[in-house]
Amino acid sequence: MGSVKRQVRAEGLPPILHFFMQTLSQQNQGHLRLTYRPEIDGLRAIAVLSVIFFHLNATWLTGGFIGVDVFFVISGYLITSQIQKDIFENSFTLKNFYLRRIRRILPPLLTMLLATCIAALLILTPGDIRSFAKSLILQPLALQNFLFLSEGDYFQGADTKALMHTWSLAIEEQFYIFWPLLLIVTKKSKSTSRLTIVILLIIGSFILNVYLSQSNPRAAFFMIFSRAWELALGGFAFMLEDRKNVLKKLSLRQIEWISGTSLAVLGFSFFYIQSSMAFPGNIALLPVVSTFLLIILTRDSKTIAGSILSCPLLVKIGLISYPLYLWHWPLLVFMRHLQINTAAFLPLVFFWTATFGFAYTSYVWIERPVRRKTLLKSSRSLVTASGISLLACIVFGTHIMMTDGASYRYSEKAKLFLTAQINSRVSRCSALAIINTLNAPICNIFGNDTDRKKVLLWGNSHAGMWIPMLEKIAFENNAALFLNTKNCRPISGEGDCNQAVKTKVMKRIQESGFTDVILASSWQGISEKELGRQLTEVVAWLANQNIAVWLVIDPPVSNNFDPLIAYAKNPQNPVAGTLPFEAYNRLHRAVELKVFLELQSRFPNIHVIDSTEVFCDATSCHAGRGNEVWYRDPSHLNNAGALAAKMYFQPVFVTPKAPVDTP
Repeated sequence: MGSVKRQVRAEGLPPILHFFMQTLSQQNQGHLRLTYRPEIDGLRAIAVLSVIFFHLNATWLTGGFIGVDVFFVISGYLITSQIQKDIFENSFTLKNFYLRRIRRILPPLLTMLLATCIAALLILTPGDIRSFAKSLILQPLALQNFLFLSEGDYFQGADTKALMHTWSLAIEEQFYIFWPLLLIVTKKSKSTSRLTIVILLIIGSFILNVYLSQSNPRAAFFMIFSRAWELALGGFAFMLEDRKNVLKKLSLRQIEWISGTSLAVLGFSFFYIQSSMAFPGNIALLPVVSTFLLIILTRDSKTIAGSILSCPLLVKIGLISYPLYLWHWPLLVFMRHLQINTAAFLPLVFFWTATFGFAYTSYVWIERPVRRKTLLKSSRSLVTASGISLLACIVFGTHIMMTDGASYRYSEKAKLFLTAQINSRVSRCSALAIINTLNAPICNIFGNDTDRKKVLLWGNSHAGMWIPMLEKIAFENNAALFLNTKNCRPISGEGDCNQAVKTKVMKRIQESGFTDVILASSWQGISEKELGRQLTEVVAWLANQNIAVWLVIDPPVSNNFDPLIAYAKNPQNPVAGTLPFEAYNRLHRAVELKVFLELQSRFPNIHVIDSTEVFCDATSCHAGRGNEVWYRDPSHLNNAGALAAKMYFQPVFVTPKAPVDTP
């Protein structure tokens, strides 16, 4: 075996770069015989345990969520090895490929889904089970990542979504659509040409990922085109291996050093990376490249890293990593829904026991027998059983959607409070609009660009809660309604809601000919002086564009308004919560009203919308009256609450009559 060190001195290249460059120029001389690799199961164990620890408590392992990225690289490697083997033997067909994927993925997944349906019906409230049903219906299409993209952030508000973790399965299944086609199309190409195409795909997807991680983090996180580089890099790892004696270009000492460093960097990543970072972005290189190098360098080598990853305990956990991943999250969601402290000792013991128990049972009785064809032996029986199970999921999900979250489980009075979550709009724009937020920072809600009256609603979720009512008014007045895509107040300096985002919205306003702009948000958390300064900048600019501006006083907010809390206090006869009017006026309304009236006095065509008298009387503010519940949570109105204030918003959509000339 030649020494890379001597070659580097001659050519002036770093050893690892020299190794890859020579590999690319070398003709394909043979194909690896596919053998079991225990170190990959060790990597799987580390990946799944990191994800579980992160989900249990993000402070325990701040970067635990990168375990999914490790899975992506491993999946890309394994799937490429299987496809390449079949192509080399001239036995590859898309039909057989997808049948193998069905046999590998669906039985454990469907077992979890069917069990979760039963638990959801017993445990989840109408609002939560309806959200569950949406993601359930999309499972057969592998499009649930689009739903989660439209509904919110992976790191916030996921605790109520029992199927949130299946977004990564959707990514893999979408990858399985185009990856085998790419390998088939390039199978007759020169080996270097195929590698070049794969490298270009990796680079393109990575660049897009970095770009979106800064401009559209949710799309970067949830979408296949910003994640494909991770899976493709796993495929590239096999392509490098699938060349005779390429590893002999590195000395054993170099392999030991690189693999050991890679394992250390991977371990470091779990503690260094945090959910507040732009992810995947550049930082994802740490776990992804580390996994890539470990896969390449621990095959057939007696390295310390390989020995650690081949530890029998890790290998055994890795063998059941897929069912562990499937079962751990629904268990956590249901336990937390039942208000069980999953950080306490006994619940923690129960969680780990149940997770491993379900995973092991699923592996022994479902996954392994189906894969070995001792259960569902024929392809027909496999497809039939899978089809019936998927159909059952769709039927169940549709039933939940059509019955207001199976609200028939509760008394009539309880329904009012438990369905308050359902009768509201949660998503802002479509998933496609969110993906395209760079080019289209504003999405269309109702009507079109040709309508005489074009209204933009600009704000965060406290603007979004008015949409159902505003849609109704827009329909009644043949007007168009638009919304800013990002969940941002019309002020800058808040995380993703920076000056650049605000500038994009303002540019679109200038181009689109809006007649009116409604500024609605939760205005809390910012001083009176700063609120006045920032709104002055926006209002002055809008007034200069000859656009009517409508400033909305935010309705009262209180934990007492949460319908689920009201139900928990008295399940048989829940009562809408109240808040002293003086507290609301002193803390919120008075400040907003003062700032808004001052802006109204300084600029033309400025209007203030104050619907306080709908929700408050002289002494108290109310979360509902009679048979109406107005809030879906402590701070957001539901459809009924928004409609209660309809009369205050109607003037926005009334087109002034043109003046009549008199002789």
